[in-house]
Amino acid sequence: MAQFKQWALEYVLADDEPVQLELTKKAAKEIENSRASSTVVGNWAASVHQWMTLTNSNDDDQMEDGDEAGRGDIISRAKALGFLAGTLEALDKTILRPDQVQRLIGFFGAMFSYDHKAGITASAKALRQLYSMKNFKPEMGIKILEDVCKLKEDFRLQTAVTRLEIYELFLSLVEDPAVSSELQHKYGSACGFALDLLQLCSSERDPRNLMIWFKIIRRLLTEFSPSPEVTEEIFKAFSAYFPISLRSSATPIGITAEDLKEAVRNCFSSHQRVAPFAFPFLMQKLDQGDAVTVAVKVDILKTIKACIEKYENPQASVVPYIEKIWGSLKYEVRNGEVKETINATLEVLRAIARKLDGTKTHKHDVALIKNYIDTVFGDCKDDLSNPTYTKQAGLLLMTVITASIRGYVLYNASFIDIIRQNLRQPKSPTHTRDLLLLVNSILKTRIELVKNRKDGHSDDEDQLRAETRTHLDTLFHDIYLPIWTGKASEPGSDENDVLKQVALGLGLLVSQQALDAEGDVSLLCPGAICNEICTLLSVTLVKALTLSSNDNQSQDATLEDDVVLALRTIVMNYADGYGEILKGAKKEIRKRDWDGPSEYSLEALRVLLSRLVFIGCSEIPANIKLDTKPSVPYSPLQHYFWYLGTLVDLFPLSPQPVTANSYILSSLHASVIWFRDACEAKYGASALAQYSNSDKNWVKEFEQLPGGFLGQLGTGAILPDEGSLKEDDPEVYRQSLRLSLFVIRGLYKSATGEAPWSEQALVQLARTAAFVVQSLDEKLQVSCNLAQEAFSFFKTSEDQPCSSPLSGLLTVGILQGLYPGAMTELYRPEGVAEKFICDTSDLVSSPRASDIKAAVGAIYSNKYQAGPATSDEYQTLKRVLEFWTNWVKDSVASSDIDSDSFRSFTNVAMHTIAGAVARQEKLVLDLIPILHEAAVSANPNGEIVARSMGTLVQPNSEVLTKESHANIKRFYKQWAYNFLVRPLYALARPGSGKNPQTTARYSVMILSVVKNCPFTVYQDDLESLLRLLVTALSNKKDNSILSEDAAQAQAIAALEILVEILANEPDALKSFLREIISGTTKVYQESAPSNKTSHKTLATCRKLSLQVLGALPKTFEERYLLSFSPPTQRMLALACGDPVRKVREAARSARANWAKVI
Repeated sequence: MAQFKQWALEYVLADDEPVQLELTKKAAKEIENSRASSTVVGNWAASVHQWMTLTNSNDDDQMEDGDEAGRGDIISRAKALGFLAGTLEALDKTILRPDQVQRLIGFFGAMFSYDHKAGITASAKALRQLYSMKNFKPEMGIKILEDVCKLKEDFRLQTAVTRLEIYELFLSLVEDPAVSSELQHKYGSACGFALDLLQLCSSERDPRNLMIWFKIIRRLLTEFSPSPEVTEEIFKAFSAYFPISLRSSATPIGITAEDLKEAVRNCFSSHQRVAPFAFPFLMQKLDQGDAVTVAVKVDILKTIKACIEKYENPQASVVPYIEKIWGSLKYEVRNGEVKETINATLEVLRAIARKLDGTKTHKHDVALIKNYIDTVFGDCKDDLSNPTYTKQAGLLLMTVITASIRGYVLYNASFIDIIRQNLRQPKSPTHTRDLLLLVNSILKTRIELVKNRKDGHSDDEDQLRAETRTHLDTLFHDIYLPIWTGKASEPGSDENDVLKQVALGLGLLVSQQALDAEGDVSLLCPGAICNEICTLLSVTLVKALTLSSNDNQSQDATLEDDVVLALRTIVMNYADGYGEILKGAKKEIRKRDWDGPSEYSLEALRVLLSRLVFIGCSEIPANIKLDTKPSVPYSPLQHYFWYLGTLVDLFPLSPQPVTANSYILSSLHASVIWFRDACEAKYGASALAQYSNSDKNWVKEFEQLPGGFLGQLGTGAILPDEGSLKEDDPEVYRQSLRLSLFVIRGLYKSATGEAPWSEQALVQLARTAAFVVQSLDEKLQVSCNLAQEAFSFFKTSEDQPCSSPLSGLLTVGILQGLYPGAMTELYRPEGVAEKFICDTSDLVSSPRASDIKAAVGAIYSNKYQAGPATSDEYQTLKRVLEFWTNWVKDSVASSDIDSDSFRSFTNVAMHTIAGAVARQEKLVLDLIPILHEAAVSANPNGEIVARSMGTLVQPNSEVLTKESHANIKRFYKQWAYNFLVRPLYALARPGSGKNPQTTARYSVMILSVVKNCPFTVYQDDLESLLRLLVTALSNKKDNSILSEDAAQAQAIAALEILVEILANEPDALKSFLREIISGTTKVYQESAPSNKTSHKTLATCRKLSLQVLGALPKTFEERYLLSFSPPTQRMLALACGDPVRKVREAARSARANWAKVI
């Protein structure tokens, strides 16, 4: 006894929760050790007796008199009861006997009768712990409820935390099936305990407590059987909170207004016994007119919807109130303007239709849904003839008719018939458009119903199978065709809006599917009608080609776009339609003269080709049964075959090297991309990676095909092994690559580099080849021997060779897409690649030859797969790199080569070395000193080498990309900078002992490289770099050592680097502000338009100098810039009149910034 008293006293005196917790654990352990003997439990309970004795008649008098001793007694008594509650929480839940649990319930329950100011929280907590005891009996729960309800009016005086403890106790009890059963047995439908709870909790306002109180109410309605009178009282208790809101609070409570709304909503929808009270109450709230805000109205509508969806026995709980609900809600749509309320209203009406239809397992009497739809139909059908209400009435009818398959089957024919009647005498084009929109909505919804037919009741599919479809079969000739024919010749925005709906509707009509007696799916429209629709819409597709530029100015491009989307939808379902579209388009294209077409005709051709490829190649066609035999057996590649065949058939459009020919090859590139994206969308990116390989040599297989097979693709011919593909088989992607490579091979074989093969056409073919080749797995690239084919162009001795200097473009196309492992054989000694790269004889034959060879060299040096230094492959690469490095060294001082030729050769050398730099090839380190030496040569060609050094850290970004499997190290620029630039800073400094020309060349090399590097690469050398930047700006035009072009390029590089430094570490510029401001000002003034330097270069120089100047006031405090402000502002005022717009914009921005420096 003494031990428990001591622990209780220590608990009361302690303020530290860990200390209190430890004391309760000790007490619990003592009880457990005694196996809960009556003596020990009694001593434990009696240990708080000294705080239970009241010192006055009641504590209220003490508090009213302001007696601090009384307040202390209250606090101590609460803590003493907390000691008992904490002990129960720590106690083994199986240790107490039933009689002990009952006595303790009586003890703590008594606290609610006479001790309203002390220990209510602890007592509630103790009762919750006793409820969790193993020997707790259901009848004890009744005792707890009765005792706690004795708080009555004093309940609302308790703190929110205390009330929360009591609510959680109540919730535990009513959620206990055994306690609930005992309560139901004792109180029956009178539910006296529920009325006591309502009286006790009716004034609750705390959000956390309300969340639990609403759960209790919902439990009372769902798990008990209250009489109608009691149900009404319960309804009054929670409906008093509707609509509920939440005041903003500085202290987050983790409960939102939406949480509270949902909790109240769950009370409304808890049980159908609430329906007689809920629906009248909610409708009365809704009919208050303008007094109801949008948010409240949406809340009401969501609550009505929840009630409809969750109430059982709809004939008794929903049907009696439908007329009233419909009478109010129809005006929310008919006259409504707020989208949120309209949508919420439609959701309610849809919920009613679905409720009356039934569930997945049970269908209600059909009369229920028929009576409902008849009501809506009767009120809305006349509005369809009134343009003001057509859209709203149609929306209401659509909502209830299409909510279920049964409703759709029963009423869609009648709905379409009424629309058909109104379309015969429309009041305006807008009226026609709205009526068509309704027809299209029906068709669109029907597609979804057919698609999801197996998700509902088993009868749904049977009803769709037995559906009458005559009214759908006649839609084209009765509605769409007459309107299209009548409106197509009437230009105007309203007519075009109508035509757009017709186009959309035709796409939806062809997409309709019918179910036969066996449940198989076929197209609803006959093939003849589908074909007629394709022909009709194709006229719009090719119209631009048939009109002049003046005639076509009135055409609405958005209508053409909608027609394209409609045709895409059509051919995805009616696969044969694409062939008809291509035939018509090809016929129109061939009618034109492409030898000297106008810009308008070329643009029309480009747009037509882009639309054709989108229609047929952006999605894989579905395999749907037709009423007639298709023109060719189904294949997922069918459209892709046809389109590629059409392009092959069209090329060349002219025997001359015209732009139109390149458009054909550009469209080939687009088709490959579109079809790849379609495969990725259908099969997933992982499937594309898995199906990009093969153990076969496709090129060898192609050689076995008949000579004219390529030209037969457009007539339905397919490659072997591609005729048995299924729509859902990812093998489709692999076969599409095979087909693409076949077409690429055929075009490569026919390419001659002469007419009609212009450079533009070769570039497009090369890009297409690069995309196809990079999509192939490395193993497949090797098996097809594509590395060698890059130089032979798939040609045999019988084919005409491609002797054009531009043929290297085709080489670049294939090499660009190869994996490094697929190029191994190209590094064999004296191989075709080495000979090609090191052959200098063709570089002077074409201005583009240098760029082509440079691209090949970059790929070659970059995609070398690392091997031992003694290997033949490594030695070959070494020879190539040394060849070009030594060529630069030997030729830089030669007088036998002009500067333009030297620049072309240097371009090849630098790009070839740059490819190796990108993968940090150590062999390059031996070449760098040689390049440095060449750059400082006294010959003017040395300046070309110095300016080209930046190429080494900026390899050809078109051909060396991660997508094309280039080997680009993450930190290669840092690596190259350390060897290329860092050793040169001391040599580039003026007065370093070198002659001025040498130091200037070193400076050119440094800036050429640095401008192509990120800031982090050179930030450690800022001080040395800034001195060079200042020198480059100040000596721009006065520098007789460098050519004007070199000085201009150096100034641009310096300005670009300054912009980068300003963005990353502006403080480094503080010591150089005077020099930077004077230098940039000088650069601007000396960059006036000149006949010697291109206007674009000079404009770039002026714009960059103004950007640097404009950034200074935003970066530095005024005290650093004040002395420079007047002359700078005068210069900027003049710059605002610059003849180049972008320069003027930079000047205005800089002037605004400097205006603040005063």
